[in-house]
Amino acid sequence: MLFKDTKKLVDYAEITLSTNFHTVKPSIDRIEEAILIPILGTELYTELDNAYTAATNESSLTGNEKTLLDKCRKVIGSYLGYYFAPIGELKFSDSGMRRSETASEKTAYQYQVTNFREACLRNGEYATESLLEFLQTNSSNYSSWENSSAFTRYKLLFIKSGKEFNEYFTSHTPYRNYWAMRSKMTDVEELNMRAALGDDLFDALKEKDQAQPASFTDKEEKLLFKLKKAIANFTVSFAIPLLAVRMDANGITVATSGARTSRDEDAQRQNATDNNMANIIRSTSSTGEEWLKDAIKYLNQNAADFPLWPAPVVDTVDEEEINNNLNGTFSL
Repeated sequence: MLFKDTKKLVDYAEITLSTNFHTVKPSIDRIEEAILIPILGTELYTELDNAYTAATNESSLTGNEKTLLDKCRKVIGSYLGYYFAPIGELKFSDSGMRRSETASEKTAYQYQVTNFREACLRNGEYATESLLEFLQTNSSNYSSWENSSAFTRYKLLFIKSGKEFNEYFTSHTPYRNYWAMRSKMTDVEELNMRAALGDDLFDALKEKDQAQPASFTDKEEKLLFKLKKAIANFTVSFAIPLLAVRMDANGITVATSGARTSRDEDAQRQNATDNNMANIIRSTSSTGEEWLKDAIKYLNQNAADFPLWPAPVVDTVDEEEINNNLNGTFSL
């Protein structure tokens, strides 16, 4: 664990110094296991954890260890409020569930807890993006990350993070949306981009993209921009029918438009209608097609710079083929 006591924890989390460290310790464990280790990889996390545990004073850590520890703690501290807030409201004993309240300190209202958790979640997402960006920029200093399965997962797709996804398709919660739609992005790359580019060119671009560091020519960078715009829009089009649907022990459900809330931001909004959804799906699919056609046109115009491109006779994408690959994305 990357904290030993409350004294250091208060520098990173929205808690008071009087907080019992053993009370929040299970939540810290959960955050490290569910969020931090999948990012760092087991190898790098274990190295950092062992170094921190063995150090009698943090000043004895190396510069790289100190910097990484700080980045990781920001992730943990931000998410702690999100995960622990519902637990901290109640105490469980042999007398059942109880909430504590004094004359000077009142229990927070539900909407206050909700707003607090939402703020902590957003901070945690930002801290996670910052950690990923730091690792990517300084990967040569952390060889365990470069050789880990976590790094392989991170490099798997052309669009690698919520921050990058937001550059190609802007949304209110890009980090959450990216991870919710990432599996569909894999479908888009393998079923649509590979079919459009051909195996040889697709695999060559993917190999370069997964190298560390990636080294593309100026023309390859321009092509990738067009492809990423297509990937982002196709991904949204594919995923929209699934985003409002939850599959759990209660079956398949959707969010209700009649949910009560004390949050102004939520109260002013309602679920999109089927017509709204269909319009967004058509718009994003059409935009994806246009960017893909633009990428193919660019390849044809610069065929000499892309020897693995089969260079078809015409400068257009077979729209019928694209539409065949998109079967099912318009159904709600």
